[in-house]
Amino acid sequence: MNHSRVLRATNIVLLVSGYQIYWLDSKTQRFRLSLPGIVHILVLAGIYAACIAQHFDATSSMLTILQNVSKFLHGLTRLQLLLGVKVFVYAVYSSVRAVGVINPLLESLAGKAASGFRKEEAMAYALLVSTFGVLLCFGFYIAYEMKFELPPLQDAMIGTALFMPHLCLAGSLRLYNILAWLTRDKLKEIQANVEEALAVNGKKDELEMACTSLTVSVSNSSSDNLESLRQQLQLLGSRFGDFFKAMQHSLLFLVTMNGNCLLFGIYSYIYYRNTWHVLFEDRKRRIFYAANASIYACIACDYLCLLLVQFLMEKERLGMLKSLESFLIQRNSLSKRIRSLAKDIKGTLANTFQHKFLCLWRFDVLHFVLLLFFQGLIFALIVMYHFLSDEILQLREQLDSSDE
Repeated sequence: MNHSRVLRATNIVLLVSGYQIYWLDSKTQRFRLSLPGIVHILVLAGIYAACIAQHFDATSSMLTILQNVSKFLHGLTRLQLLLGVKVFVYAVYSSVRAVGVINPLLESLAGKAASGFRKEEAMAYALLVSTFGVLLCFGFYIAYEMKFELPPLQDAMIGTALFMPHLCLAGSLRLYNILAWLTRDKLKEIQANVEEALAVNGKKDELEMACTSLTVSVSNSSSDNLESLRQQLQLLGSRFGDFFKAMQHSLLFLVTMNGNCLLFGIYSYIYYRNTWHVLFEDRKRRIFYAANASIYACIACDYLCLLLVQFLMEKERLGMLKSLESFLIQRNSLSKRIRSLAKDIKGTLANTFQHKFLCLWRFDVLHFVLLLFFQGLIFALIVMYHFLSDEILQLREQLDSSDE
C-alpha cells in the first residue's frame, strides 16, 4: 500500500469538507499550514453564517409548518443548529490541535512505498469515500423524483445549516479510520520482520554445527534487529495513543450529533406514518422516505467503517501476540537475549493499542456497539413518550370539540 497516495487523497477530502486547513507536504510527509486551506474555511464559515441566518427568518414557510405540526421536531432542529455552531468551531480547533500528534505518527508510519495498487489501498479509499457514495446515491434518487428541479433557495440554506457541521466533523472519523488503517498495515510489516528475525535465530543449532563465530554473529544481528523493532513498535503505539486522545472528543461529539439526527429521523418517520402521509402524493412520499432513509444509511456507513477498522486492527494485534506465543513456547530454540526481547515486544503489544474514551471505558467493537445500543434504547423511550403525549393531546382536542 502506498501511504503517500492514501494520505494525499485523505488530505484533499478533508480540505474540501472543511475539517482540515493543513496541506500535506509530499516530500517531508508532514502537514503544514496552507493559505488556500485558511481561505477555504473562511469562505465556508461565511456560507454557514448566511445559512444560519435563514433559521431566524420569520417568513420561512418550512420552519413555520414544522413548528405548527410538532414542537418537538422544531426543538430538535434548534438543538441541531446549536450543536452545529459548536461543532463547526470545535472541528477547526480539533484539526489544529491534532496536527501536533499526527505528524509524529506519520514518521512512525513511514516505510517502503509499494509501487502497485493493492487491495489494502483500495480498502483505504473505500473507507474514505463510502459514505459520500451512499449520500450521492440517495441524492441522485431524490433529484430524480423531484425531476431535477432545485428546491427553494431558503429551504436549501436551512438544510445546509444543519448538514454542513455534520459533514465537517465527520472528517475526524475519516481521518481516524485512515490513520488506524495505515497503523494496522505498519503492524503487519513489523510482525513480518519480527517473525523473520525469530526464525533466523531459531536456526542457531544448525549454525553451531557449522561455525561458532557465525552463530554469534547471527545472534547479535537478530538481537539488534529485534531491539530496533521493539522500539519501533513502542514508538508507534505511543504516538497512535496520543493521536487517539486528540481525536476522542471529536468522535464522541460526532456520536452526539448523529444521535440527534437519528432521533429526528425516527420521530419524523413515526409521525409521518401516522399523520402526515395523507397530505402527500406518491412522489412526495417517496422523496420523504428516501430523505429519511439517507439519515440512517449515512450514519450506519460511518459506524460500520469505524467498527471494521477497529476490528481488523485488533485482529492484527491479536495475531501478532499469537505468533509471539508460538515462538516463546519453543524454549530451546531461542537464546535468553532473544527470548527477553520477544517478551518485551509481547508486553509492549499487549499494553498498547487499547485506548479508553475519557479514561473511562475501552474503545473496541463490543463497547462501542453497547454504547450505540443504549443510545438507541434511550431514543426509543423518548420517541414513545413524545408520540404518546401528542396522541393524548390530539384525543383531548377531539373530545373538547365533540363536547362543544
